[in-house]
Amino acid sequence: MKHLNMGSEDAPKWYFATTILINGEEQEIIPAFTDYSIRRKCLEKNKTYESIDKSKLLPTVFCFCDAKPFYAENVPLYDYVGNKIKNLPDNAPAVMVYLDKADNVNLLGLTDEPLQAELVECDSVADAYRRVATTAYFSQCPSKDEWIGYAGIVTGDELLLNIRSFSEKYSISGTAVQGYFGISTTVSLLQSKALAMSSSLFKEEYRTYEQAEQLMKATVQAFGVKAAKQTRYIKAINYGISQYDFDTVCDVLNSIEATEKLRIEAAKCEDKISCIQHLIIERVIEMRNAQQQ
Repeated sequence: MKHLNMGSEDAPKWYFATTILINGEEQEIIPAFTDYSIRRKCLEKNKTYESIDKSKLLPTVFCFCDAKPFYAENVPLYDYVGNKIKNLPDNAPAVMVYLDKADNVNLLGLTDEPLQAELVECDSVADAYRRVATTAYFSQCPSKDEWIGYAGIVTGDELLLNIRSFSEKYSISGTAVQGYFGISTTVSLLQSKALAMSSSLFKEEYRTYEQAEQLMKATVQAFGVKAAKQTRYIKAINYGISQYDFDTVCDVLNSIEATEKLRIEAAKCEDKISCIQHLIIERVIEMRNAQQQ
């Protein structure tokens, strides 16, 4: 991206321009955006941005269309930084409207190399955005589960690889599976590890695959398969483990009877966590009192 003065020295009008490559020929254009364009992220403020190896980006094709339908329908156009595009001189680069795509919406201005581009013929503004909407419908961003897999395979972190394997084996979300392993991560942390290729994520204590499996089976025994896959159940169980210990809570879960299960199931969604916590505490107290008699 570069600044072009489309005004005069006394009254400058700066616009952002870039060079694209269409059919093997370079062409300088002013990329235009509308009020309906996807809002780009300000990646420069993200700490992960500085660590990313930009050469690892997969190839992508930027799509543009002629600005004529937009002018004809009085749709305002803006340049890359939001300047309204109007009253350009005859010698100005062509204005081409960027057609949003998930894989490159934040890549404009990232490199000085000409952008691989394609000019799409659009009959109207509606036609242009129908194409954008259709492409967006079939696009997909990685889920947290998939970021766990990326971070694991890039860093070689055995814990993350185990979480991903556990998630696939039992069809449980990565967030819930992390609970069984006794950890919690954010998507931004997983992204930073997958992109920056840093060392192992977790140096603190966490549960082994066997322990996670033991806890999951105890949860199934206590509350059923459907409940065992829900984050709020393992969250409540982890609270119990933090108050007592792993083996004690597993024993409690394996001793829960049908009437208690029904009580938990009947609780309102927002009460389930506290109900499970209270149940575990009650059972631990009962178990210890029985052992002392």
